[in-house]
Formats: sequence, C-alpha cells, structure tokens
Amino acid sequence: MTELIKINNRKDIEILSMIGQSKPFPDHYHKHFCISLITEGIECIEINKKRIYSEKNHTSITNPDEIHANPLLVHHQKLSFHTIYVPQNVIDEIAGREHVFFEKRSFLDMQLNSHFLNLINYTKENQNKLDPSLLEKFLKRLIRHSTKTCHETNFRFNKDWGKAIKFIDTNLKNTINLDTIAQHCEMDKFKFAKTFKYFCGMSPMNYVLMNRVFEAKESISKTTNLTDLAYMYNFTDMAHFSNQFKRFIGLSPRNYQKTLQD
Repeated sequence: MTELIKINNRKDIEILSMIGQSKPFPDHYHKHFCISLITEGIECIEINKKRIYSEKNHTSITNPDEIHANPLLVHHQKLSFHTIYVPQNVIDEIAGREHVFFEKRSFLDMQLNSHFLNLINYTKENQNKLDPSLLEKFLKRLIRHSTKTCHETNFRFNKDWGKAIKFIDTNLKNTINLDTIAQHCEMDKFKFAKTFKYFCGMSPMNYVLMNRVFEAKESISKTTNLTDLAYMYNFTDMAHFSNQFKRFIGLSPRNYQKTLQD
C-alpha cells in the first residue's frame, strides 16, 4: 500500500508511506533529499555499484540528483518505510551553510526517528498541514549526520571497497572474522569496522551474516538438510542459523522450506 501526502502549507515538501513494497525501483533520482525511515524489512540502495543496507529503525538518505536504484533483497520479507522529500535550500537554510551533503547514507538514531514520526503523524492528523517547528526539529537532528570533512581513511576505503566485498563474498563458507577481513584490506580492524559501517550501513560481520543467509537460502530445496546447511555456512548451530535467517528473510528456514514446491 502506498500513500503519498501532498503538504497543503508547503508545496515543496512531500511525504510517502509505503507498506509492503513488492517491486524494485530501477535507476532513478530525486530533485530533493530523499529521507526514509525503515519500519519493516531491509532496504538496499545501490549507488555507483555499491550497496548500502538499512535495517528496521534505520534512516537512509540519498542526496539531490543522485542516481540510485532500490533492488528488493528478499521476496519473502516485506519492506515498509516512510519517506520525506526535502529541497536542498530548505536543509541548507536550517544548517546555516550551503551545499549540505550526506556521505553516510544509513544510520541509527532513535531520537531522529521520534522526530520523524511526530512530524508524519501530526501532518496526517491535521489535514496534511505540516508543523514548521516539528520540521525544523527533525532537520536539525538530521543535519548532525551530514558530512563536514572527507577523511583520508574514508577516501582510501572507498577505492578499496570492491576488494573488501569480493573477499567476503568468496569466503562465505570459510571461517572469516573482522581480523581476517581487515588484514586482507591492509587496514587496522577498528578503523576498518568503523569505515565499513559508514559506507555500507551495517557492520562487516552483519554483512557477512546477511550474505551467508542469502546464499544459503538459494541452496534450500524440499530435501535439504538444514542443519548440514547451517554448518556449511559457518553458523554456530541450527538455532543461530534459524535466528539469522528469520532476521533477514522474515521467516525461519524450516517455514521457508515448507513454501517450496515439489
């Protein structure tokens, strides 16, 4: 279900509420900042061949005129979110500086979530009229996550992004941890973990778990021994596999297996 709210007292701002997105969005862009609060599922934004992931309660953002796609990661898990579109000049004015930019595209900020929901609920309950004070409070909190400087470490990691992702994706059945991934990228593990999450939206090991689940899911048939599959992909035990599968797919591996046709 999609609900687009045209703001009666602010023609330059729109709000979109999506419950259960079922189709991917191909390459596109917005003239304004696109700010989304994920309420269910995992959102994926693909920018310049990189993927940024946002789980439930995370905020994701794309900058104006930034070409991106939104592929659906899992057909069995619904994606729901609220989005607000805000012009560059509005955010610049609140920030007190020009050309505000968000290099970090996904972050968890529960206070920001509260401001976001207060803004949306007030607007829906008041004939699509937006409260300027609630908008300002929300944007001031959001601007804290904007980019002020481009760190050398981030720049270097941006160039080595493919190297890190390829190493993880080709070692999903092997024993890998933060130390081995950081060593492969010739980075201090703490800097690596911080920078990876900055660019990807989730920690390196959560990224590993997610992709192990996705790859394992593709191997499941009616006759698959799920316990053997769990150990094949280096999960601690069946319970660990089941918990992570449900987290990323939306149902347990046994229930997923039951949905498969003979």
